Amino acid sequence: MKSMSLILTVLAVLTTIPAFAKDDNPEDYHIRGILADGTEIEGYNETVFTNFMRPWVTEVKLADTYKGETKTYSSEELKAVWFTAVGKDSVPHIYESVKAQKSMPNLLNKKPKPYKKPVFLRLIYNGENVKGYVRPVADYTHGRTMSVSTYTYMIYYLTKDSDVAVAFWCETGDIVPAMRKVMKFYLREFPELVEMVENKELTPNEFRDNPAIVLPLMNKFYKPKK
Repeated sequence: MKSMSLILTVLAVLTTIPAFAKDDNPEDYHIRGILADGTEIEGYNETVFTNFMRPWVTEVKLADTYKGETKTYSSEELKAVWFTAVGKDSVPHIYESVKAQKSMPNLLNKKPKPYKKPVFLRLIYNGENVKGYVRPVADYTHGRTMSVSTYTYMIYYLTKDSDVAVAFWCETGDIVPAMRKVMKFYLREFPELVEMVENKELTPNEFRDNPAIVLPLMNKFYKPKK
């Protein structure tokens, strides 16, 4: 649980970093990957971790040497990729190619369409029955005189009998009316979690502080689809 909460810290430092800055350490760009056929590859990416994690990524460029000529791998060709330099963060920077919903479910569209291509999502929980992923999303606030664009994040779960990752929370600083009702809607695939919300065993504050707290519970309560 402690490691998953680190995702909030990671996303807080998302920023635009120029590729190959003057004093860069080549190991910050060192990545490994697994192709769809199981072949392992290794090399150097064009961007460091914080710049790599954009709202959606459907391809990865890899060079045999630092600043060398790159080869592009699509999200259909590359199954997973991870940065070997983790810095102060003890959680591996692992990305998996996943079919994922483009937007949050709502009452009018309970099953939003996935992206046309798999996207690389950061793996934050790897359970036997459920995996958890996260990706940043652009958030726009429009005012009378100016508009502000910031990155927030969307968090997903993927059950072992599904091929599409489901979005179950998008971080927001705004007040969410009827928060318990909202939680029960997003967690409806897991009746035990809904019951925990009703019994106040899982509170809105706990959920908003760390939405990943429900992922181990999803893994525990998972039941195969009939």
